[in-house]
Amino acid sequence: MTSPSRFLDELAQDLRYTFRALRKSPGFAAAVILTLGLGIGANAAMFGVVDRLMFRPYAYLHDPALVNRVYLRSTYRGTTTTFWNTEYARYLDLKRWTTSFDLWSGFANRPMAVGLGDASRERPVATVNATFFEFFDARPALGRFFVPAEDTTQVGANVAVLGYGFWQSEYGGRNVLGQVLQVGNIPATIIGVAPEGFAGLTDNDPPAVYIPITTYAGSNPSERKNPQYYTRYNWGWMEMMVRRKPGVTVEQASADLSQGYTRSWNAERAIDASLTPLEMAVKSEAKRHAPPAAAKTMPATIAPVLWRFREGLVTSGSSAGGSSFGEGGGG
Repeated sequence: MTSPSRFLDELAQDLRYTFRALRKSPGFAAAVILTLGLGIGANAAMFGVVDRLMFRPYAYLHDPALVNRVYLRSTYRGTTTTFWNTEYARYLDLKRWTTSFDLWSGFANRPMAVGLGDASRERPVATVNATFFEFFDARPALGRFFVPAEDTTQVGANVAVLGYGFWQSEYGGRNVLGQVLQVGNIPATIIGVAPEGFAGLTDNDPPAVYIPITTYAGSNPSERKNPQYYTRYNWGWMEMMVRRKPGVTVEQASADLSQGYTRSWNAERAIDASLTPLEMAVKSEAKRHAPPAAAKTMPATIAPVLWRFREGLVTSGSSAGGSSFGEGGGG
């Protein structure tokens, strides 16, 4: 067995030989060092991407194991279709007719013109409910977030919270509270700035601005004269996130969402008598997305599933009609 002192002597001898060889061939030495540097840098960068997308929850997200995204998933002849977008009226129905959750928020990310004239640029804008910020352990870097009183139907208040990066790059980090910023067709008064590193539910392109979702919807050109987005079911444009109550299982929450979705569909049928019963509608919608070979009549379902934002889908149950939800943490 080699003694520790002999091992160190041999290692020192090998290193001296290596350095002498590299000094004799500086070009080769530079290539070796560059290759090692690039290899280590690439591996470190790749781990950073995997770590961010697959293992860590979104920055500042509180209780990520209980936070979920709600969506619809239909299955017809083995073809599964996932519907992320839904109507604001549907969101209000599910919020009203379920009991498994203690926090709800709607959200939609939109590219919008921010600024006026030559200074106007298309920026990512997050339209969110006031409750959106309650999902996060985040405190404004300046001012405040908007509150429920500023996020009401028919039209919310013309207020805005700046993203930290946008605030730094466009305003130099100075006090901007009370200034008016044009966001699309909305002259929004700046009331706050999000903290550094806060990006909501985005990874690569943090929002420049956050505005109330009801301000965005009520200011939409098709809604400005007679807003109906919160009472009608003809504009599917937003997504939903929820936080399960402690102790509520995935199966219980899925069943609760399913019965809530059925009630919501029946509420829509009360407005539009031409709508078919839910079971028939599921089959019709799924059939529309299925390949031609799947044209024969057969059962169809909407299956509640558990979505881990950065890991994939895990089936948690099924029902004849209902909603689905996805887990918000990267866990």
